[in-house]
Amino acid sequence: MTIDVERYEETASNVPIIKRLERRSASVTVSSEQQLKSRIAKQFSRAATRYDSAAQVQIDIANDALAMLVNKDYHSVAKRPEQILDIGCGTGRVTRQLANMNTLQTPHILAMDIAFGMLEHAKKQVVNTTKFNNISWLQGDAEHLPLSNNKAGAVFSSMALQWCKNSRQVCSEIYRVLAPGAGGVLAIMCKGSMYELDTCWQQVDSTRKINQFTSAETWASDAKAAGLQVKVQQRNYVTLHADVRALLGSLKQIGANVITSNKQQKAISRHILHALGECYQQAFGSAEGLPLTYSVCFLTLSKPIN
Repeated sequence: MTIDVERYEETASNVPIIKRLERRSASVTVSSEQQLKSRIAKQFSRAATRYDSAAQVQIDIANDALAMLVNKDYHSVAKRPEQILDIGCGTGRVTRQLANMNTLQTPHILAMDIAFGMLEHAKKQVVNTTKFNNISWLQGDAEHLPLSNNKAGAVFSSMALQWCKNSRQVCSEIYRVLAPGAGGVLAIMCKGSMYELDTCWQQVDSTRKINQFTSAETWASDAKAAGLQVKVQQRNYVTLHADVRALLGSLKQIGANVITSNKQQKAISRHILHALGECYQQAFGSAEGLPLTYSVCFLTLSKPIN
């Protein structure tokens, strides 16, 4: 199979840039893991232009994570990070908030995402201003961070790492790139998310599965195993939808309908969609609408100095 291979490297420059080093064709064998990551990247790239208008719950979660980052003992100038790595920066909306956080006074934000379409959209939002010239853009994979050891002064991620299959590898990479004494905040959708949809699918069509998200306990355990000091808390955020079609559409609009298993699922028939709607309404419906729960674990991390 011939595919386009792209390689990327970090840049020390503060000039906003999407770093694309090389593009060439090569005959390679694509693993199921690579296929999944490619599928995730393409799905979110397609959702880039409409993502911000549809992702209100995501920005609420990110704002809570940002508040935790600000409160993370960065009160003295000596403790303020010189570089923040934003993993899964998406459209750059939260990245711009990071760049505007004067309490941190950080000179450099390294905004990374696996979806090149997201990065292109993010850069367009700041191309006509010098206000955000402290942001650099980089395509990369959270399981293989394209940074040198002990490089990052802080790390931030909101609603991105749940798409990684190997939480221990992610935590090991974060430990590797953090400078001793540095830390950060991760907000990750975890086990318990979308339980309403999962319950109804099991009654209507048991062959369909929602993505199985890693538990908060596993994330915390993997972070500790990687050598990080960690505090964890879990919060639920609930969105309400007029009907099941609108609920499923809300996931598609932000690219979150990507399936992380390698099993292909057939299109939902009108009959199945109707049965799903009836089941959902009966089990979880209210006058306010159909709920969909996002269960989020917040990890506050630090890398020991010794």
